[in-house]
Amino acid sequence: MEPGLHLSRRTHSPANDTERNLMSWTPYRSLVGSLMYLAIGIHPDIAHAVQQLCRHLDCYGPIHWEAAKCVVRYLKGTRALRLMLGGEHPTRLLGFMDSDFANCPDTRCSLSGYCFTLGSGMITWSAGQQKTVSLSTCKAEYIATSDASKEIAWLHTLLHELKFMQTSATPLLCDNTGGITLSEDASYHSKVKHIDITVHFIQE
Repeated sequence: MEPGLHLSRRTHSPANDTERNLMSWTPYRSLVGSLMYLAIGIHPDIAHAVQQLCRHLDCYGPIHWEAAKCVVRYLKGTRALRLMLGGEHPTRLLGFMDSDFANCPDTRCSLSGYCFTLGSGMITWSAGQQKTVSLSTCKAEYIATSDASKEIAWLHTLLHELKFMQTSATPLLCDNTGGITLSEDASYHSKVKHIDITVHFIQE
């Protein structure tokens, strides 16, 4: 997506009947559906952009259409690139996560994203809006870490069933000091009881 673009239902939706009629002839939903298919299957690099576009399927305007075409232009420009499987990296599950604090201009919910690699290849990824409004970057990161930890638990179960057991804990890389501290030290929990109890899943 264009850097710094924050799509909004309030300010970017069609303002009058003329714009609504014009956009009704635009195949926005079909295009976003096709992009979603790519994002889920083979293109984790467009997952965040597609998540943003999907939030406006019922109120899309010219800006949303241009943003969708921007993703198509990106795919066209990178169509010759390929992922090379193999390499010298150890076949170990590794996770990365991040959050974008209060990114949504309509609800002020933060965005979460994570991806997991097995060796040198990415095997699962996700980008989505958090269900609650976070009051700080620390809380946003903590919720994102909790979501990623649930994915780790599921991946460990899946790999165990495939007879590919992980012999050690899976590292989950986070770039927020507050989120890391809350994840490692339970003594801080008395000071953060305002955080929904479900996000403490990561402690388990």
